[in-house]
Amino acid sequence: MLEVVDSIPPGRVLAYGDVAALLGSRAARAVGSIMRMYGEGHPWWRVVRSGGLPPTGHESSAREHYEREGTPLRALSREPWYSIDYASARWQPVHPESSPGS
Repeated sequence: MLEVVDSIPPGRVLAYGDVAALLGSRAARAVGSIMRMYGEGHPWWRVVRSGGLPPTGHESSAREHYEREGTPLRALSREPWYSIDYASARWQPVHPESSPGS
């Protein structure tokens, strides 16, 4: 699972549910649990809540990463005062098995 997180390019994000789906699962909460326990050495800020909200409790430190990487953000009128522009920032991994000619 952490390999998927490591493969998300700078400036891009996936929701917890997207990471689970790439692994053939619907266990978004399990992804969150793994990120909470083992995500420190990985780009944890690139895994966001549905709707593009940053990880709970890490809104400030995540924003620093988003700004440094050029992740598209939107202003919110409530805390955390921003979200990721998920439609623009969502990473679409390319699967070799689905490419033409395979």
